[in-house]
Amino acid sequence: MLNGTAQLDAWKKIAAFEVFGDYAPVDGSRLMIKLAPQQSALDRVLEERAEGSELLDPALARWIVRAGLGLSQTGQVSFVYATPAETICVVRADVVQGAGAVVPIQSQLLAAFTARLSLLAGLELPAIAQLFEFPDVKVTRRAVCRLVESVEESTPLRSSLWLGAQLRGRGQPFHPSMLETLEEQTSLLQSNGIDMDALPVWWWRGIAAAVRADGSVDIYDDLPTGDAVGELVPS
Repeated sequence: MLNGTAQLDAWKKIAAFEVFGDYAPVDGSRLMIKLAPQQSALDRVLEERAEGSELLDPALARWIVRAGLGLSQTGQVSFVYATPAETICVVRADVVQGAGAVVPIQSQLLAAFTARLSLLAGLELPAIAQLFEFPDVKVTRRAVCRLVESVEESTPLRSSLWLGAQLRGRGQPFHPSMLETLEEQTSLLQSNGIDMDALPVWWWRGIAAAVRADGSVDIYDDLPTGDAVGELVPS
């Protein structure tokens, strides 16, 4: 099924770095965990909330972003990038020591994400996790740069899919096959009075949080462009 997360070009390229099961990470490598609400569950919630929500359900989007950013306070990550579709966490190198450490960290972050989202939204929204291992921080930073670019590029698709789920919830016909082209996505949004240029920057590019060595957190709600966004990932 067509959905905003699956269509990110960056994840297609990063897929080669995905790892499975428990193992001992290579020295110097960096682990990234991707957390995202299950697409079917997200569609259902958008439909159920449609009648009483604004178009694109900005409240739900903010809750998802806040649940992701909250993981910066777990003591397990050095960097978080949160969008209305998903959150990525770069795991602190010093908390991954030897075989057996990875799966508990992934499980704890997934549980924390879903718990925070449930508390904020007042509803159950199951999520899934994927694990990626990059050889060093330079490759990790390049991956983050590409992800931010991909999120921005896919915003019309993501927005039109959220809107489509809401239209279904309001009894109007909609199927993702109606959004195969940018023109179709733009047409659906404009015909329902949505001005993409008026949407907040966090809707387009997400928000990042970098954790300092002393545990304090720097929030970036207006991300830099180009390679500069990757430099936000701590060494």
